[in-house]
Order: sequence, then structure tokens, then C-alpha cells
Amino acid sequence: MAVPPAASQHPDARRSEAARSPESRSQRFDEPLGSQRVAAGDRATLAIRELAERRHGVVAWRQLIAFGIDEGLLRKRIARGRLLPLHRGVFALGHRCIGMRGEWLAAVLACGPGAVLSYASACHLWGIRRSRGLVEVSRVSGHRRPHGVRLHQPKSLPPEDVTEHHGIPVSSLERALVDTAGRFDDRQLERLLVEADRSGQLSWAALWAVLDRPGGRKAVGRCRRVAREVDPRAVETRSPPEVDFLAICREAGLPLPQVNVLVEGKLVDFYWPKARLIVESDSYSYHGDRPAFERDHESTIALVAAGYEVHRPTARMLERDPTSLLDVLRRALAV
Repeated sequence: MAVPPAASQHPDARRSEAARSPESRSQRFDEPLGSQRVAAGDRATLAIRELAERRHGVVAWRQLIAFGIDEGLLRKRIARGRLLPLHRGVFALGHRCIGMRGEWLAAVLACGPGAVLSYASACHLWGIRRSRGLVEVSRVSGHRRPHGVRLHQPKSLPPEDVTEHHGIPVSSLERALVDTAGRFDDRQLERLLVEADRSGQLSWAALWAVLDRPGGRKAVGRCRRVAREVDPRAVETRSPPEVDFLAICREAGLPLPQVNVLVEGKLVDFYWPKARLIVESDSYSYHGDRPAFERDHESTIALVAAGYEVHRPTARMLERDPTSLLDVLRRALAV
């Protein structure tokens, strides 16, 4: 019987014997070899479905072979459209509506054993920062460059830099932060570190271990400096403008305020108790809706009436030129 065109494009199929070897079973993230070959169509269907359901509807040819499924059965399913090609040697089960995580996993599988989601895509998977570009994948070696994938080939991917999150092989959060550091200015990098810390997923010890390795890129030095400067109180802030305000205070040599505390029963962003001074970072996009925006300004009037000095700089003011605000704060704090 002629081999269907889709199957003929898969070098993994031609290396099926190698895929069943003991070495293939040691490949990280590949499924274990089945205890016996699956011959019956119904059993093959169940096995494929079980694998796909655990892997965002995505499977690789090498995984199916390692699972003990007969190559002839796989070719029939490809020919009948039950396994739909996503990349060379990577398929969706039944339909291509696999979602973002399925697309990430498909890209990783297409780059071969040992590949991991990395850089901005890894940050997105970890929930730290959204990524809208090509899926980014890292691997140490290999020649295949799948279409639509931004491929990185670092000199090494130590075991401590690699893990699995939501069923997807991915670089550790700490490695992803260091990898992407060169794409941000200091303020953006500080926001990223704060968001990572706030998520509860960041290990500072692991981050410093990555940063202190010899032979790092130029951006590593800047990431190391910003990491040292990030104030732990920044983790208590709720929005990027608030993170920026703490950085501005630190750079200007102002005493750092209390963050997100209750004053007169009202939650305020920044508070200097001795000076009865309050700063609210004012950004409409972070109020959520018009009623919340109105309530915040009503709160300001109540605090002023109670004898507090309140300032509401906008995110744009902080970004463009905070000089006037800093002069006002220095006078109020007598510094």
C-alpha cells in the first residue's frame, strides 16, 4: 500500500526502530514504552486519545511509536484525517483547535527531544508576561527549524533550568527571566521581576544561581544590578505604575513609604505616616471601571478633609517627568 503523503514527510517514521530503542526511552518528556504493542484499532484509538488528552490534544510520531502503536495504524489515521499534521512529525487529534498551550507544545515537540519552551513564550506560560510573537523554543542541538517557531540554540540547558509546567517542557522561570532581560529597559525589567516574585513561583536563590554563572551575556550584568535594587516592598504593589513610583523614590533618594496600607479605613497606595503624606498612583486602566474610578476620588476628598496631604500622579506623569512631584514630596517630607 502506498504511504500517504503526510506520513512520507516524517523522518521520525523512518527511524521507528531507533525510536523503540532503550535510548529513546531516556529522552526527557517522551512517553514510556508500552509493555506490549497495540495491534487492534480500538486499542490504538484509546491509547492515542489518552496521550492527546494529557498533552493538550497534541502528539508526536515518536511518542506514538514509543507508546507501542503500529506504524501502519498511524499511517491510516493520518490518511483519514484523524491525525492532523501541525508540524513535521507532530499531529493534532481530530481537529486543529488546540489552543495556545497546544500550539506551544506542538512547537516544542517539532524541535525534537530535549527542546523546551523558552524566552518570552516561557514567561507567558509561567503567567508573568504575555507574548504575542512567534513561539520561542530552545534546544542545545539539532538541525530542524520548524516554520513559525523562533528557535534558540544555547550552549547548554542545565537540568536545573528545565522543567515541565502544565504538561509542557519549559525553561525554568528564573532562566526565562534572564534570557529575556536584554529585551527590556531597567524599569520594565524591574516590573517583570516584581511580577515574578508576586506570583509566588520565583526562587531568588535559583535566579542568583543563573545570574552568577560564568560566561553570561551582557544583559546578565544589568539583570543582576536591577535584581539587587528591587525593593521587596515592590511585591506588594498592584500595578506597573506603582512599581515605577517606588523606583522613582529610590532613585531620588526619598525615604520609602509604606505600601498598600489602610489609612482612615481606606486602602492607599503609598503612605508616609510622620508627614501624613499619601500618594495614589492614578491610572484609569487599573481602576477597572468608572464606579471604581469615582470611588477613588471620593476617597481622596475624604482623606484631605481628615488632614492628610494627598497627591494623585498619573502613570504618564511618572513616565515623562516626575520632577515636579518629587519637589512637592521633598518639601512635605522635609528632605
